[in-house]
Amino acid sequence: MAGHLPWGLPRTALLLMLMLALLGSAAAAAAIAAEEGQCSTGSGAADCPGASAPAGRPSPGLPAQFGSAAASAAAPLPPPQLAGSPASAEVPAETEKEARAPEGNLTGMEGEALSSVHPREELSHVRVGFVLSLVAFLLVWIIGSIKFAVDGSLPARLALWGLFPEAYAAVSVRSVVALLRLKAGQTPVVVLQSCVCDKGAVELADALGRYGRKAGLQALELPHNPAMSEVGLKHLAAAILAEDSPPLQELDVSYNPQLGDDGAELLLPLLKPTACQVNELKLADCGLSVSFVERLAEKVAMSSLRVLDLSNNVLTGAGEAIAALCEAPVLEELTLGWCRLRPEDVAALAKELPYTSLRSLHLGGNRFGGPGLAALAEHLPRSQIDELGLERNDLEVGDLGTLGEAWAKRPFSRLRLDGNRMSQAEVARFIRALKSIHT
Repeated sequence: MAGHLPWGLPRTALLLMLMLALLGSAAAAAAIAAEEGQCSTGSGAADCPGASAPAGRPSPGLPAQFGSAAASAAAPLPPPQLAGSPASAEVPAETEKEARAPEGNLTGMEGEALSSVHPREELSHVRVGFVLSLVAFLLVWIIGSIKFAVDGSLPARLALWGLFPEAYAAVSVRSVVALLRLKAGQTPVVVLQSCVCDKGAVELADALGRYGRKAGLQALELPHNPAMSEVGLKHLAAAILAEDSPPLQELDVSYNPQLGDDGAELLLPLLKPTACQVNELKLADCGLSVSFVERLAEKVAMSSLRVLDLSNNVLTGAGEAIAALCEAPVLEELTLGWCRLRPEDVAALAKELPYTSLRSLHLGGNRFGGPGLAALAEHLPRSQIDELGLERNDLEVGDLGTLGEAWAKRPFSRLRLDGNRMSQAEVARFIRALKSIHT
């Protein structure tokens, strides 16, 4: 990991500090346990909790005048004498009363003195070392965290240290740049959502040129970044087209309607066969028009584009331009959902299907109804379509007859019909009927 002490403290040093703190804690705990063990066995020092002072010596913390009295109070009383014996006759009553009187008084004074005494505990060298090592570790950790938080690399470092998943680093452009710089392994996918502005796009473009090839970056996804304009996108496109650019295969700038035709046209040079290896381009909800689709169709004729997503753009009347898009030699997946296509647009696209390499076609949400489905079903048997999305197109049960005939001529594995003017039971019945044809 890059960095120099003390600001760029490497992970090894941080782990070493943590190990020292743990060792100091274990040593201190062992010392305390040994001391408590000596006190519990009675072999400890006189200042152990609950230990009594030797006879004839003042207890620790007691005034000197209580020493002899405490010793006499602790001494056992002589055994009782039988009445009439010589010993009992020699002991006067006053002497016996005087002997009992100090015992009671001394007990109260001794208890008061003992209650006011607090045992003194001295810090051992092991405890001092543990405290110092722990404080040093915490200081280094806090200072490093503040520094990394200021430069934006803290999420990336936490992910590299294994404290968080790597996706946690995708909270800002600076964090992703730090991840590309510090990570020794591969980072094939970078996703930045709602955090890229024009300034951040410039920083990201610079990082792609410096670390993108080392990281093996293959996919760059930048959806939902309303603060990024065509200015920032221009720097990113230039970085991808550079000679030292990473082997980028997928570019996603969907859901950025502020880009429009002008911003999307900055990406057209990426489709040149000698420019780069981008074969998946996603431009959903980018404010595109029919004129952009026409210019895009001119660029894809000799490109290596395999996946194209133009959904959520108003493309009414773009049937001929979409049909020209399908002439891309290796285009396999085309998404045109919620593009407000009319039945005649679908018919223009359907006529081109037998001459394309398309295997997946998504037309959901266009509301073209039965006429559009009939035009599509006419050319499906001679196409290579294996996945067809027709959800939310105002289709009725009676419209499915032409689709069933097309499927009977050339079955395909995936069909979506959700959200149309039919119940789930009717859809399930139609699917069962299709399956029964070839069983």
